[in-house]
Amino acid sequence: MGQYQRGGSGGRQRQPAEPKPFAFVPLPRRVNRSSPTKHDCYQQNRTTGRIHGTIKALTPIHVGSGIIDFGEHVNQQVELIKSAMRTKGEIVIPGSSLKGAIRSTVEAISESCVCKTKVNLRHRTLRDFIECRRNNRNEHLCIACRMFGAMGYQGNIAIQDAPLIQGNIETRRVPILERPRRYTTDNQGRPMRKFYKHGEVAIGETAFEACEVDSTFQFSVKIDNLSYAEWGLFFTALGKHPEHPFNLKIGGAKPRCFGSVDFNIDEIYIDDQQRERYLQWDSQSDTVKKGNDLETWMNNCFEKAKNSLIQWNQLRTLIEEIKPPDTNDCPERNY
Repeated sequence: MGQYQRGGSGGRQRQPAEPKPFAFVPLPRRVNRSSPTKHDCYQQNRTTGRIHGTIKALTPIHVGSGIIDFGEHVNQQVELIKSAMRTKGEIVIPGSSLKGAIRSTVEAISESCVCKTKVNLRHRTLRDFIECRRNNRNEHLCIACRMFGAMGYQGNIAIQDAPLIQGNIETRRVPILERPRRYTTDNQGRPMRKFYKHGEVAIGETAFEACEVDSTFQFSVKIDNLSYAEWGLFFTALGKHPEHPFNLKIGGAKPRCFGSVDFNIDEIYIDDQQRERYLQWDSQSDTVKKGNDLETWMNNCFEKAKNSLIQWNQLRTLIEEIKPPDTNDCPERNY
């Protein structure tokens, strides 16, 4: 349906709706749940470690603080600016924002539940996708909930806040944002996950504080008791699979093409000998993966996840839907 806009003479002009800045990925056929890894000891068949890297802004990034700042005085009017998130005066991408974006991707490319949605999943055909909850009667969680946590379970991945280490923050103006819509359903009435596309940033009147293109953030993750396959699934959700690369989006104003980022993994510290770490106070048991060693180790994780956790049809659909075409300008008005 076309959109109407009031003309200068008082009439109404019909304008066609602009293309949607998002796409949908269907749910997997089922949810695969099993017992999560306990936190009371280190498992010999699992790996603990830390990931260090960077996040590069491909388009401006705005993670809102919820605070409105006063800008410049223009024609005796004060401009209101939606400010960016800060910790102790330092621009950061909160770990919770990163965790949400990565977890959503893991859910989309694996046999996981639908963690947060307004769609009623109580229907018998959708009941299996209801959010996992660990309690005395249910000890089984999907892979996303086992990795990132669920009600009653802490999870095995802790993502730190990502401070800005290079780049400038400026005021950018984008068109007014629309109210988020509910999930769309497919022909069988099953909800579909929404992912925003990449493209050229739209220009409007609403002022945002944003980190400019090529800004760099520090990326740090602490991981406990993950199998090699789960490491591979995590790396794939970051868009780092060598055969299926893609970019995530984080923060606000995604419908106007803000928030496209590229993750870069510089090094991984693997805790090989946790027993010695606890028995000897001066133990140095970390193995550092860099360069070719890092690439080889990651490829091994990808291979482990290949036939066990990753749903390839889901991953290919996601990449095909969100990959930037030759020209893809984000809508400047209603869509």
